[in-house]
Amino acid sequence: MNIFQERLEELLEENNLSRLKLSKILNISSTTINGYFNNNYYPQIDIAIKMASYFNCSLNFLFGLSDDPVNNNKNKQPFISNFDYLLKINKIPIAKALREMSMSEYNYYRWKAGRFPKTNILIEIAKFFGTSVDFLIGFAN
Repeated sequence: MNIFQERLEELLEENNLSRLKLSKILNISSTTINGYFNNNYYPQIDIAIKMASYFNCSLNFLFGLSDDPVNNNKNKQPFISNFDYLLKINKIPIAKALREMSMSEYNYYRWKAGRFPKTNILIEIAKFFGTSVDFLIGFAN
């Protein structure tokens, strides 16, 4: 079981919820919820945001990047603005950052065009920059 699965299981227990009940709260199928546990994949970021909002925790906590459940992020900028900001303050050229994260420039241009990275990619970007997923996507609850 990965840390996301463990955290989700803990949150279900703490809130006395079943997987089925959570699926109804999030308006997704129970098969999808079970897939997070059985198939070892992350939810789409919009579903992860709903989870974090419902459980009143940060995405970083949910994904196991922090043990602090509190979301102190006050930033509400879009992902690409935050990504570019992190490149700038860390003085890292885009090509170098993408290469070190094993991502193509195609990804970057898709993000510039308004596409959103998948959850596992957001986690890798957060680790690379030493920041939170919450900051990256502008999630402030």
